[in-house]
Amino acid sequence: MVTGDQSWADAVREATAREMGDAASQDAAPEASHPVRLSVQHLDLYYGDHQALKDVNIDIPDREVTSFIGPSGCGKSTLLRCLNRMNDLVKDCRIEGIITLDGEDIYQDYNVTSLRQQVGMVFQRPNPFPMSIFDNVAYGPRGLGIKSHSELEGIVEESLKRAALWDEVKDKLKSPGLGLSGGQQQRLCIARAIAVKPQVLLMDEPTSALDPISTQMVEQLCIELKKHYTLVVVTHNMQQASRISDTVAFFLLGELVEHAPTAQLFSAPRDQRTADYLTGRFG
Repeated sequence: MVTGDQSWADAVREATAREMGDAASQDAAPEASHPVRLSVQHLDLYYGDHQALKDVNIDIPDREVTSFIGPSGCGKSTLLRCLNRMNDLVKDCRIEGIITLDGEDIYQDYNVTSLRQQVGMVFQRPNPFPMSIFDNVAYGPRGLGIKSHSELEGIVEESLKRAALWDEVKDKLKSPGLGLSGGQQQRLCIARAIAVKPQVLLMDEPTSALDPISTQMVEQLCIELKKHYTLVVVTHNMQQASRISDTVAFFLLGELVEHAPTAQLFSAPRDQRTADYLTGRFG
């Protein structure tokens, strides 16, 4: 169930209504202020006979944070996993439609290993490898053939700095990654993801297992990371979506109901189903 209920939703509307003007009359799909990095066109996804995604169309701009919200089982994580073909691993999963990365269809003659280098993933629960902090971050670059220790040192330092973790671990890089706190582990996983220089970071509820202080740090990190990467974040926390996102997409029963700039979606949703969800009437 959504926290905050009607009072929070009303507060968001009041705080942003003056900025929005005639937002309610605008189209549901926002105009991208940056070039489109990922594009989903007429996507249908089936698990056996069950259709989990229904004719989804969405453009995801470069160097912005796009959040997916909606009740459990609505398809938001399913779509996220489509963006780097993780659903290839799911038995009886069938996908129809087109997903492009920089104009190239990722399901047509696109090397999956290369795709997952370009489109990194951070999961709900931190999952460091059972190795040192250094080796966690260096794992991907080594897999790409980088052997020079000095080059690896530079990549590890840069990645940990971008993940806002360097100052906390620079004196213990040989220590196990699993020895870090939960919030530090999640930032280590983010550093590991960006060490291979992706274009896109997918985050599936990246703060749901973290305490409030660690959550705040990861949220601030998302805002900083969008200077360099395209971020797509699945979250159940609508306050979080309102804080970190440039645009928000609301899903319900496998359908993309509405996709709009964050302030517009929260202050003047165009679809009654979005309004009902934001005010806690279901979900």
